[in-house]
This record gives sequence, structure tokens and C-alpha cells, in this order.
Amino acid sequence: MESDLFGGDLGVRLRRRREGALPEAPTVLTVAAASRTSSASDLASRHAHQFTRDLAVVPGHLCAEQAAGGVDWQALGVALAASSVPVFVDLGRVQAASPLVGVAALADLVVVVGRASPGSVVRLRERLNRLIPAVASHRAAPAGRRVRVYPLLVSSARHGRADVADVCRVLDDSPAHPFLAGAGFVAWDPKAVARLEAGEDPRGRLSRTELMCSADVVWKEIGGLVKHATEASLRAAEVPSADDRRSSKQRSVRSLT
Repeated sequence: MESDLFGGDLGVRLRRRREGALPEAPTVLTVAAASRTSSASDLASRHAHQFTRDLAVVPGHLCAEQAAGGVDWQALGVALAASSVPVFVDLGRVQAASPLVGVAALADLVVVVGRASPGSVVRLRERLNRLIPAVASHRAAPAGRRVRVYPLLVSSARHGRADVADVCRVLDDSPAHPFLAGAGFVAWDPKAVARLEAGEDPRGRLSRTELMCSADVVWKEIGGLVKHATEASLRAAEVPSADDRRSSKQRSVRSLT
């Protein structure tokens, strides 16, 4: 789902092999409008365009003016958090004062994308140092659950692992370090991107490209992190608090007397 305040371009770039370009609607604004009155678990799915058998897409609006002042982004975040299917939300160049911070606060994992160049890595570090406290201030999570971030670099397949190690070293001495859940890279592969945008099935020959091989590694790692977070939340919900235990004990005492 594209949720960049300044608009998105998936609706223009993506092509389905048999049906061509995606329709102009629905977009993220459609889902946002529906989220004002519903947080049904299939809300995102109902308004998505099926792109491949396993992937559905909700494009963003085309220009910032379409979303100016009329979108309840927090309601959208709550609806997406209740989704019965995994949702990846592109928040664009989100910063600490953005209304989209509330959406990031509801995420299981915040993935921050940057290039492997020194300038981009430094900007990524500074962005995390400011974004994490902003997200944490919006986060209404159970005790013990902190914001978790995952830096994702766009790098060459040859140098990707080394670049990830470098960015981790840069972040080791920053305030963002305790919040790192991992890090990874997606290979710079323009030809494979063009094939994907044209609607080619990513499970066929496209799966052997550097882009898809690196994306598969990242997908599995992120999937494991999200699954672990979900299981931890469920375990936390099953453990009664001290107040609950005292209340339970008092109820037992009253029943005995």
C-alpha cells in the first residue's frame, strides 16, 4: 500500500500482463475513507488490485493536493493493524512531524530504506535518531514492546553484505542501536525491476535474478521477525498482570467465605 503524503506512482508504473495498467481507483484514499467507519480485517484486501496470484496492490494518490487535510491517517493505521493478511505500507519520506508517524507506530517492524553511499548512510542514521522517539511517543504497546527498525540498503549483489555490515557499524554508536531488529539489502537490478513492473510472475525465471534472490532473503528475515513479535505479544497477553492476579486472588477469597 502506497501511503506517501506527496503521492505515489505504483498505479502508473505497474502493468498486469493480461489487463494492462491498474485502474485509477481504488487508491489508499479509498481505504482511508472506509477506515473511518470500519476496521474490518479484510478492509485493505477489499480495495486492493490483484497484481499477481500472491500480491495485491493499493496504489497511492497521484498528487499531494488530493490528500490535503482530509485524511484520517490514524484511523487508516488502526484498520491496517487489524488486517487478516500481511500489509506492507510505503510511508514515503516520513519524518518526525509527519501525520504518518502514527501509522508507523502501529507497525510490527519499521523498515527504513537507503542507498549504500556514505551520504545516504549518514542521513539514514540521523533519520532513525529522530524518527524512533517520534514513533515511540505514538506507540500504545504492551510493556516490553519497543519500536523495532530494520535498515534496508539498495546495493549491488556483490557488495551488499559488506555494505550491510558497514551500516550496522555506523549505527552501533548511535541512539538507534538498541532498536535495531536486523538489517539487509536488496540488489540494484534495474532490468529485473522493469520485468516485475511489467507484470512478470516473480515465481518464474524472474525469481533467479539478483533482485528477487536478495528480496527473498530479506522477506524471510522480516517474516521471521514479525512472526516472533506476534507470538511474543500473544504470550504477553496471556500472562496476567499483578493487578489481575490480586483481583483473582480476592475473588477466590470471597468465594471461599
